[in-house]
Amino acid sequence: MRILIIALVTLNILYFVGVYLFSVAFDRPPPLKEPGIPTIKLLAMNAGEASVSAQSSDACFTVGPYNLEQTARKMAEKLSKAGRAVRVKRQQTDRIQKYLVFLPQQPTREAAEQIVVDIKKNKIKEYAIIDSGPYKNAIALGTFSDLDKARRHTEYIRFLGYDAKHTEQQQRAIVFWVSYDDTFSEPTPVIAWSKAIDPNSVVQKISEACEY
Repeated sequence: MRILIIALVTLNILYFVGVYLFSVAFDRPPPLKEPGIPTIKLLAMNAGEASVSAQSSDACFTVGPYNLEQTARKMAEKLSKAGRAVRVKRQQTDRIQKYLVFLPQQPTREAAEQIVVDIKKNKIKEYAIIDSGPYKNAIALGTFSDLDKARRHTEYIRFLGYDAKHTEQQQRAIVFWVSYDDTFSEPTPVIAWSKAIDPNSVVQKISEACEY
């Protein structure tokens, strides 16, 4: 009986030793790289690099037009103090300077003078016969810087029974634009700044290609 127990213990020891050696020999983890197949490398994102990339999302804009160079220079100075790269640009453009209210051309100056005599009876104070140009022998009834005022005066003359019209009068002018760089994260309030510098300026902010 004692010999049988010793034999069983010995067999158990041999069994466990065999299982261990078998697992060491055959139970191996799969290889990380197979021959002929490129390995995949995982790239960890650097938080610092992502932050720098977000901060470098710059954009460029131009604000204007300004009728006076002095106003544009004040705007450029304010942007420069805020740390922006700034450039003032001049532009020549055709601008509406005023609106002319008039009666159409008459065949002769004498015919125009007869209309003027009749106009005076309606207490119209401003009138003039145009002597030359495309409106020769037409009768000017006033010029206005505001379109609504020109329309109202035109309608008043029509109410009196005359075929009044109004037209734009353009003139070459120099205007000024202020170009600057900015960021998407904290856009500069240029429209508010412009109003503070000159409340009468009507400007717009336009995106443009960066040249800085």
